[in-house]
Amino acid sequence: MLNFTSSAIDNIVVGDNDNVTVTFRGGRDYIYSCSDVAGFQNDLKNVVEENESVGGFVNRAIRAELLQPVAL
Repeated sequence: MLNFTSSAIDNIVVGDNDNVTVTFRGGRDYIYSCSDVAGFQNDLKNVVEENESVGGFVNRAIRAELLQPVAL
């Protein structure tokens, strides 16, 4: 998706069925459903371009329920 540096997150991938996989440092993958994938991708792009905290952005998206955990 985007190249970024984060102390908390290694990678973010938007996949099928509006799912977002977040790989946290240490290798743990978490899958979230996203209610607004286009908005999430645009906001993430802005965060990366502005050198803001990607981990903070993901945390805010989870608290705002834009990202909701998918039960496996």
